[in-house]
Amino acid sequence: MDSIKLRRSIRKFDLSKKIPYDDLVLLCKYASYAPTARRQIDKEYIILDDENMINKMKDLPHGTLKYEDCNTYIVLIAKNPANLTIPGMEPIDLGMAAENILIKATEMGYGSCYLGVYPSEERLNIFNNLFEVKNGDFVFGIIALGYPLDEFKEWDKFDPNTIHHNKY
Repeated sequence: MDSIKLRRSIRKFDLSKKIPYDDLVLLCKYASYAPTARRQIDKEYIILDDENMINKMKDLPHGTLKYEDCNTYIVLIAKNPANLTIPGMEPIDLGMAAENILIKATEMGYGSCYLGVYPSEERLNIFNNLFEVKNGDFVFGIIALGYPLDEFKEWDKFDPNTIHHNKY
């Protein structure tokens, strides 16, 4: 529970340190433990730590984190829905996989920030082209990872008024 309570979006990273590649592979492995519809294989990952590739992203659409403010990313790739046993479930499956990465990264002492791509057509086109994703597969989201400059602090967003019992 502590990793879940401490997890928050980190936007300031120590760029002098890089996460070991084996740890990034481990994060992808933990993503694979997320539930999927009928155990379908509907995702792949790009571990992105190449400075030249990250520099190509600096002028692309982003949220509150600028791409050049982080030196490591995991790009979540959704498989072509036409090739899946249960198409349409991949956004849910990928969302749960992303959450596994975010929580495990916090547990490992790494900061993380989720950057949405899907369902924005503009972002899909840009990032599919950048990462050369083809054949109906698409970039679902990007997770920034690194050594946080800020300390992890619990942020309690729970509101008991959001709980309803047996009816809305």
